[in-house]
Amino acid sequence: MHSFKALLEQRIGITEKVTFTTLPIFLEKFSQAIPFENLRIINQQTSPLTQADLENKILLRNEGGVCYELNTLLYHYLLDEGWNVTMLTACIYNQQENAWNATGNTHVIILLERYGKKYIVDAGFGANIPLAPVPLNGQTVSTPNGLFRIRQEDMFPILELKLANRDHVWRTGYRFSEGNKITDLRQLEQIQRLIETDAASPFNKSPLLTKRTAAGLFTLTPTSFTEWGNGAAAKQSINEDTYHMLLNTKFNMK
Repeated sequence: MHSFKALLEQRIGITEKVTFTTLPIFLEKFSQAIPFENLRIINQQTSPLTQADLENKILLRNEGGVCYELNTLLYHYLLDEGWNVTMLTACIYNQQENAWNATGNTHVIILLERYGKKYIVDAGFGANIPLAPVPLNGQTVSTPNGLFRIRQEDMFPILELKLANRDHVWRTGYRFSEGNKITDLRQLEQIQRLIETDAASPFNKSPLLTKRTAAGLFTLTPTSFTEWGNGAAAKQSINEDTYHMLLNTKFNMK
């Protein structure tokens, strides 16, 4: 029987030990193999958040997940490998409403500490994932998905981003605090309940899947499929049959 470590590495296709230098490669492979998706939420099929249950859902059943699933899975892998990591909660900025999300601190991220320096690692921010550790000292990080930095504002550090070929100015991603640590499974379960049931949650309304590719990004909804590649987006309207076909061929899901 394969170990948790072996199953995750098999799912994303790596064979070498992950170091801080190769962590961006690991995160990119993670994003290309495991989609951000909310299908269980839409189908009202709550999935437990223990390490064993996440292993079953994502590594054995070949599903993806949302932030509290993807980043919790990643957290357990890094922790098991000896990394100094802590899970934190964060509040996403709603670009359409120009306000912080009404669900509050329901985004889950990872704080990584190494040689006295601190970084945010995030594999669960949909199309906005940094694909590399982002230092808390304000340094800008450039990745295939764009530019990312953390700016201190008032009481909170804020992740800012400028997606490649999409954003012309910096925009706000989310705010967080090192004090908002997740230390208990019940905290994750409370976040899960809010995302699954709260009227203000954007993830319990309609199916959404997104996954990085070698050339860019796939985004799938029941009515459209968008493929980003070589700096351009090709969007097409689709019907239900095409949606299910793309779910299988592009995301390896049913």
